[in-house]
Amino acid sequence: MAIIKWISEKLPLLILLVAVCTYFSPVYWQVSTKVPSILLGVVIFFAGVSMNLEAIKGIHKKTKELVLVMCLKWTLTVAVSIALAHGFFSAQPEIAAGMILAGTVPSATAATVYTFLAGGNASLVVAASLLDVAISPVVTPLAMMGLAGQQVAISFWDLLQSFVLIVVIPMGIGLLVQRGMDGFKDYSKVATKLGSSLALLLIVHTLIGSGKEAIASEVGLIPLVAGTTFLQVVIPMATAYFIAKKLRLEEEDARAALFQVGLCNTALAAILAFEFIGELGTVAPIFNMIFNLSIGAWIAGWFNKKDLLEENRLRKLPV
Repeated sequence: MAIIKWISEKLPLLILLVAVCTYFSPVYWQVSTKVPSILLGVVIFFAGVSMNLEAIKGIHKKTKELVLVMCLKWTLTVAVSIALAHGFFSAQPEIAAGMILAGTVPSATAATVYTFLAGGNASLVVAASLLDVAISPVVTPLAMMGLAGQQVAISFWDLLQSFVLIVVIPMGIGLLVQRGMDGFKDYSKVATKLGSSLALLLIVHTLIGSGKEAIASEVGLIPLVAGTTFLQVVIPMATAYFIAKKLRLEEEDARAALFQVGLCNTALAAILAFEFIGELGTVAPIFNMIFNLSIGAWIAGWFNKKDLLEENRLRKLPV
């Protein structure tokens, strides 16, 4: 259990180390292009098994909050991604397309985890995540319009097929297993935590290994990619929380908005980029993955400490 906790806590650093070591290593695991998709499918299967569907039964009481979170996710996050892609990488359409993909995929599983750790409304994130799966295949091809080059063209049907195979079917099977096998959900949490972490590391390893030559051809752009993907994560998170507070949402709902809007499933984005765009298209999603996991973990910890301090302060007040 200790090693699983350590891997989960150090995952952003481990992803960065695996990416760097794979890039400079003369040896890497050469696999079929389908392997990363299968690995992510396994992650999503376990996410489906461990998903708390009971928690979203009362989500009808949060319709306004759900609508707001969805609107922010599919306007703010997408707009920021498109603006950064066109503003900084108009001459590198593959990198630009990968950045847009990183902002138009469904929210990450980590969004639910971090929302829970931060004391936010995790059920709101779960409900929004399920809706994301239906919206993303429509929005992504539209967001790609205007990029130069036939190599970045993604059709709705091709994207929908990939979503069905990588996301919908594994999650559906996971939900069926959860309903059909009482108690399996509890046992799956450890497997989900360890399996997800190892699968993400293997996905990064195989994608970086396959894309070494393409990345080397644009290695001078790596600092710019890192800086823009940092903004791609931070701007939607900060803006979503600010808007939610200005509209007087409850604190737990504002925290849910922060994570749901800012944290996208960039492992899925990297795989889609590899499949439809090319190796260079995976760079932005991988950097986004590093930043959204590390920043998300830091913010969740900050909220948690803030709540504990407030709780201790209230205990010391005279009755």
